[in-house]
Amino acid sequence: MDLVIREAAAPDFEAAADVAVAAYRTIDPELGGYEARLRDVAGRTRHATVLVAVDDGRVIGTATYVGDPASPLAESDDPGDAGLRMLAVSPDAMGRGAGTALVEEAIARARSDGRRRLVLLSRHTMKAAHAIYDRLGFEREPGLDETWDGGTLLGFALRLS
Repeated sequence: MDLVIREAAAPDFEAAADVAVAAYRTIDPELGGYEARLRDVAGRTRHATVLVAVDDGRVIGTATYVGDPASPLAESDDPGDAGLRMLAVSPDAMGRGAGTALVEEAIARARSDGRRRLVLLSRHTMKAAHAIYDRLGFEREPGLDETWDGGTLLGFALRLS
């Protein structure tokens, strides 16, 4: 696999949206209104950095790095935090390292931006993502938990300094 992690460009937006929707549907087939948010890659690029994992010219993964704590996409109001959102890997590419590579890129960007923590919220059913977070040193942060759409999103944080 010749995996490349880079910022998404306009020609990648549709593929990144399709990957995100397909990945999230493996956990929740009824995405409801969240599908529109997953598909709005162009909108996210106005307030954050959308990353893509590309293998042999094909987008197989995506994640959104929120480097600005004042961004409307930030999930923490701490000015020392950066965020990671909407990590997704195409179901047919899972287990090949794209998810880990995307999270590692977000970590590198947060460090480069001088952030103290990289934070994220995740559904309790996202076990594959949780394994990545655990392996890379993230810890559960119950103070970040949010109730959203009738469920609880679990907070995780990686201390960078």
